[in-house]
Amino acid sequence: MPHTPRIILLLDASRGFNRGMLSGIARYSALNGPWTFYRKPPAYLTSNPDFSLNEFRAWNSDGIICSIENARNLTGLKIPVVGYDPGSYSGRIPFVTSDHEEAGRLAAQHLLDLGLRNFAFCGYNSLAWSRKRCQSFCSVIQDAGFQVDVYQKADTATAWSQEETLVSDWIRSLPKPVGMFCVNDDRAPSIMESCRILGFGVPEDIAMVGADDDEYICELENPPLSSIRIASAQAGYEAAKLLHDLIRGKEKTEGQRIIAQTTGISVRQSTDVLMVGNPEVRKALRYIREHVQTPIHVTDIVAATSMSHRALNEQFNKELGSSVGKQLMRARIDYICRLLSETDMQIKEVATTVGYDDDRHFARYFKRATGYTPQAYRRKISPP
Repeated sequence: MPHTPRIILLLDASRGFNRGMLSGIARYSALNGPWTFYRKPPAYLTSNPDFSLNEFRAWNSDGIICSIENARNLTGLKIPVVGYDPGSYSGRIPFVTSDHEEAGRLAAQHLLDLGLRNFAFCGYNSLAWSRKRCQSFCSVIQDAGFQVDVYQKADTATAWSQEETLVSDWIRSLPKPVGMFCVNDDRAPSIMESCRILGFGVPEDIAMVGADDDEYICELENPPLSSIRIASAQAGYEAAKLLHDLIRGKEKTEGQRIIAQTTGISVRQSTDVLMVGNPEVRKALRYIREHVQTPIHVTDIVAATSMSHRALNEQFNKELGSSVGKQLMRARIDYICRLLSETDMQIKEVATTVGYDDDRHFARYFKRATGYTPQAYRRKISPP
């Protein structure tokens, strides 16, 4: 009888990124297993919530997927390990990380596209991945000619009751309206609550975007939180495949890195605002946002305003630094990415939805904009 791999799986399912990882791992196991998983029981079923090396050794497992912190503690088991959430980790344990630079870039571009001129970042100074997202966000904003007000919590262990006054003072000091990137969805709720207490509207005064697209957090907020989508399910699938190869001796442990790709932005009400001075530009942007699901053209956008094509383009370049056509392309590409990543529609169906009768022309359009064919993009962000 073939050996069934026994895997120690220590992922906290309270976070959206980890739930995506679990989904990808389950998918790999279903296609290549079966695997047997050891998971720590919930607190109400155990008197010892901490892991025990002897307990794990007795289980006679073949491999581990867990946080880097736990991975370091479990090296005594002398079995293959794949870690996650490493920050700036650079050791020999293979690990999963996110494309933090791209997350910062997407957040910055999204807020710039709203026509905002004031920007803020809220994160954790003690975490390397937070600093990376901050640096990327600030770089894009500065390249556009603006500055970023940065607030970074020095110690993640500091209680919110001790930090709240500092955050409130910072929020009061920000010029309004302002576009704010909260480094992840976990950071956003307390910041949004402070805005409400202080009487600042979201998104009217503070347009806010998070990262990781944790639906449990984003949809529970009032208003719902816009957030950067990260393909954690694909990363989980790749982590499971790597661990399987390590167990079977097909790969050696060499500090391999699996990157969870950013796939776009789930736009919700927290950034449903257009902060541009020219009312005709606002009207055109609103038309794009409301009709991006249909095959519209630049002429349709111009017709929705009282300006000529040339005059509208001039105002778009003045207000947003790009033409009407480029703004429409950005909106369309993000919508296509959502269809490819969030639905099971066939490529031809996606092409027809966005106005292409020939899926080959559609594929060329998408590749020019993203560097990927639609099929390659779907493979990049979705488990097989």
